Amino acid sequence: MRAAVLQGKSISIRQMPDPSPASGQLLVRPIFTGICGSDLSARKQMAAMAATLPPEAQSQMPAIIPGHEFSAEVVGIAPGTDTQIRTGDIITGLPFTHTHEGPQTIGLSPGHGGGLAELSCIDACRSFRIPEGVPHDLAALTEPLSVGLHAANLASRNRAPNVVIGCGPVGLAVILSLSLQGRGPILAADFSAERRRAASALGADIVIDPASASAFDHWSDLSLTPHPMSPLLERDFRGLPPGANIFECTGAPGMIDQVIKGAPPHSHIIVAGVCPHEEKLTPLDGILRELTLEFSFAYRPEEFAAALAMIQAHPDKAARLITSRQPLANTEAAFDSLAKSPSEIKILIDPNS
Repeated sequence: MRAAVLQGKSISIRQMPDPSPASGQLLVRPIFTGICGSDLSARKQMAAMAATLPPEAQSQMPAIIPGHEFSAEVVGIAPGTDTQIRTGDIITGLPFTHTHEGPQTIGLSPGHGGGLAELSCIDACRSFRIPEGVPHDLAALTEPLSVGLHAANLASRNRAPNVVIGCGPVGLAVILSLSLQGRGPILAADFSAERRRAASALGADIVIDPASASAFDHWSDLSLTPHPMSPLLERDFRGLPPGANIFECTGAPGMIDQVIKGAPPHSHIIVAGVCPHEEKLTPLDGILRELTLEFSFAYRPEEFAAALAMIQAHPDKAARLITSRQPLANTEAAFDSLAKSPSEIKILIDPNS
């Protein structure tokens, strides 16, 4: 099979052995596969590792077939697999599996190639049939929309207002989820004009460019009057003082500390951006204002199903995330474009073109 292979500093198109589904798995032919911030992060870390090795050792580095967001056609079912899914079904699924080494992510683990290939394997119990009428490219958005939906659902301390920092696919998925839940007002902040336009289209009430304004200077516009710290509340105050929900969706260095310093008292901060580096913060900044800091990872199966239903009910909104579709041969250039171009949001790769 043809596959895009990440190894060392580069992504190349290679002929690779066809995968064989283990018991409980499906053999699938990916139709559309999205490139994710996690893929960009993995590539950056792989390149950093390669820079420490001599040239002759590059070929010994792990080889990964990326792609954990995809729609696919089922072309085989491992013997003994208990499933209602049949050969020919069009599916998407949770890109996670269990091995004797523990949980593994399909498309981010060397032994579990992802959707940037002509064939891949996925657990049958974590696969979902795509409903009739849902375009296959939109179905590939189920995974990133699930990430945003999960982050929105974690924001349980306050219903609103909501501030979303970063309007890439995860931030936009948070905005869409909050909007469909009726949880406005929503403020969105991003340097990219294209992403700000998408945020408005998906339900943000206020959009700002952080280069010219701070996301933390609009509390009155969001109908929030920040409460004082707990010792300064009125004597007869009862319950939990209201604050804001703030979603950090960039993963940029130093951003968590900026959010903590800018958040009003009693706010709930949800970190959803991929952040593989060390972060420094001063706990007292959060202690004095009783901030809740929560980290969001992936989603739950029921949220994955809800995200697929969201796409079925609101296809025009889901389509707003897609900025380009590329053939498999363009994978490396697509990675470069997504990493550098502020106009890109979600690039889909067609592994069969």
